[in-house]
Amino acid sequence: MPKTDRAPRRAGAGGTLRSLRVYRDLRMLLLGTLATNSAFWMYQVAAGWLALELTDSPQFVGLTGFAGGIPLLIVSLPAGVIIDRHDRRSVLSAAQWGVMLVSAAFAVLVGTGAIAPWSMLVLAAAYGTAMSFVFPTRTTMVPSLVARADLANAVALNAAGQNATRVLGPSLAGVLTATVGVAGTFAVAAAMQILALLTTSRLPGRASGPAADARAAGTSPLVGLRIVAAEPVLVGLILLALATNVLVMPYLNLMPVFARDELGLGSTGLGVLLGSTGLGTVAGALSVARPGGSGARGNGQIVAAVGFALLVLAFALVPVVIAAVPLLFAVGWASAAFLASNQAALQMRVAEETRGRVFSVYLLTWGMLPVGQLFVGVVAERIGAPGAMAIACLLALGGIAAVTRRFRFGPAVAPAAAPGGRSA
Repeated sequence: MPKTDRAPRRAGAGGTLRSLRVYRDLRMLLLGTLATNSAFWMYQVAAGWLALELTDSPQFVGLTGFAGGIPLLIVSLPAGVIIDRHDRRSVLSAAQWGVMLVSAAFAVLVGTGAIAPWSMLVLAAAYGTAMSFVFPTRTTMVPSLVARADLANAVALNAAGQNATRVLGPSLAGVLTATVGVAGTFAVAAAMQILALLTTSRLPGRASGPAADARAAGTSPLVGLRIVAAEPVLVGLILLALATNVLVMPYLNLMPVFARDELGLGSTGLGVLLGSTGLGTVAGALSVARPGGSGARGNGQIVAAVGFALLVLAFALVPVVIAAVPLLFAVGWASAAFLASNQAALQMRVAEETRGRVFSVYLLTWGMLPVGQLFVGVVAERIGAPGAMAIACLLALGGIAAVTRRFRFGPAVAPAAAPGGRSA
């Protein structure tokens, strides 16, 4: 049973922040998430700016995103097996050590002037590999830290915490890049992993569900694929994520290009733009976490996904700072509402003993993000960033429409049982 600070109350009682007030371990997990994800977004801003400074090429900015994201596509399925079969706290600690070391290497190479395009791509791939374990491990730990009645609330609050870092991380990175430079930004990002490691050490030693059930479910990375394929709703949820992650999310990778070339802003202005997005994401995730929010309702996810694509399309076509800031706030709201509700619906339908493997399939949608980043980067090199994002958003809207016609999304039901296992 999850540890609580007080006697549990009626399901749904306690308001938006209920799970944080009741579950100490969830607070520890979220504090670590705030630290490690803030460092991640600082890295994203610094890496994007560095890529543009090194080559003055939007295509190389896209290639850097591709190098950093492609490991998720390669590592995701085997990572799911490791997460299910081993102590998740140990897996998370090892991965965070890796992230810290890569960030420190970036700081040293940039600070000494030894960084080159090829070494940047190598380090970006190493960073992406480590984060391929950090993201899914933190996500799959949430259900083991709270009672099932509070799962949707906890997932949405975790998403809100993740998205809050999109305010803190980029804003801090913008200030640091302008004051202490890119090398200093990487150094601070590396140091922030220490807090994440400390909070991870205070989590339960086995936040991974019953080991016997994990063994019974098998060792094949394909278990997750088989479970998803057997559940049409899971297929639909993952395809919705694929359409938005591959075709709409690349706008973040092109933000340095929009900031400098379309809006005439420097690194501080880039931080402001990304901070506006981050504020919107916090508001959007909290709107899902509140009682009566759209945590597991399919129609809410579809509306949010469509809104996300339309708002990014509007931002791409309106290169004016006064319009960009409120548009990016709305973009953040829609993207977070979609991601939180989509993730909550998945969590509610997945058995504990195979959660890591099923979520490794979900994370393949993020593993495909580099394909979208590369595609958008190549198109932007030829017709400009606004035209590239407009094409990508229109394709995404077509994909969302196709998924909506094919799949029927209803309220979350009991999770599917794993082969040889039991329902969570």
